[in-house]
Amino acid sequence: MNKTDLVKDSYIKYQGSTFYMAREDRRAYEQYKSLNPGQDLLGNWDEEILEDLFAKLWKDEANVWYIHSSIVRVLNRRYVDLNYWVSRLLDEMEKMTELDKKNKIIIIETMSGHNSKEDKGGVHLICLYTDLEERMVKVMNELKSFYCDDYDNLNEIGWNNIVDRHLCAVNDYVRAYKKFGKLKLSTL
Repeated sequence: MNKTDLVKDSYIKYQGSTFYMAREDRRAYEQYKSLNPGQDLLGNWDEEILEDLFAKLWKDEANVWYIHSSIVRVLNRRYVDLNYWVSRLLDEMEKMTELDKKNKIIIIETMSGHNSKEDKGGVHLICLYTDLEERMVKVMNELKSFYCDDYDNLNEIGWNNIVDRHLCAVNDYVRAYKKFGKLKLSTL
């Protein structure tokens, strides 16, 4: 196996995260740095990662949020055709209204950028780097529109007050959209 193939395998193994690569496999990270792959090569590798993630998206409905978050993280590197891949993500998100409330809340959080890192969320990515903003707003309006009450609380850390978590997620989404959105939409 040549050096490029070794670096590619490591890049794909860590879903392109050089942080985790450096932390968990220093040798692989050093090879990655010395190869210094260009944007075209990284784009090809990210497309392979995305194909794999989309193939896994619905395999475990309890954890769709995790794969969705991974997809957004890969897309935020912006090495691939964003209009194509974001459109594909939005196609899948249209089906996510049927997910459980926990999945939907975390997906809303991922789109907003989890509060402190709004520039790493789906809203930032879609509004600033694609022409799919209006479609995203429609999808998100459907996804965030559900009712929570105290009976929905889960006996898990972070889920003891699902009503507040849902409200915070929606507010964070609206804040991110107001920061990055270009359209002046009356309904968010």
